[in-house]
Amino acid sequence: MHLKKQQRQSDDELLKAIQNDDRSAFESLYYKYWQKLYLSAYHILKDIHAAEDIIQEIFAQLWLKRDQVSIDNLAAYLHTAVRFQVFKAIRDGKARIDLSSQAEEFFDKNSIEDSLHEKELDKRLEESIATLPEKCKEIFILSRKEHLSVKEIAIRLNISPKTVENQITIALRKLRTHMGDLLFWALILLRVIIRH
Repeated sequence: MHLKKQQRQSDDELLKAIQNDDRSAFESLYYKYWQKLYLSAYHILKDIHAAEDIIQEIFAQLWLKRDQVSIDNLAAYLHTAVRFQVFKAIRDGKARIDLSSQAEEFFDKNSIEDSLHEKELDKRLEESIATLPEKCKEIFILSRKEHLSVKEIAIRLNISPKTVENQITIALRKLRTHMGDLLFWALILLRVIIRH
């Protein structure tokens, strides 16, 4: 009876319950999303154990950091988490894939669902960038959005390359604190590096 009630609750209601250490609410979210997330990871990795490990890690982190992370859209958050963990597994050599059409399809942003997720992520990133000090924000935007090198930024702003590096480091640290580890690294690694 209790489980049926939780299945009728929204993601936001379940997340609030999880923040209050409600394990049954966590189990409801787990069963609601596990299969879809697993299939997304397996579709690229073609490795049962690697895909299972990735999903277990995502849910373990969700539970461990339940009182630290602010999540506006759980589906977008989990979707991004899978992308990040798949990318990380490939990058760290824990999984091998043929970077063919399957990988391109996985990282493709053209579906309606992905467009919604992208808008949510863009909004979170823009809100976080807006909190940076003015000079720090300007340097971060030139570096990460206009893809200028440290030297190019230094010349454009008439400051030393060391100052540029320091400001980028400060920006990344502040964004990571503001957004939380998982969302921050997903944005930095997937949305910036892959699009270079």
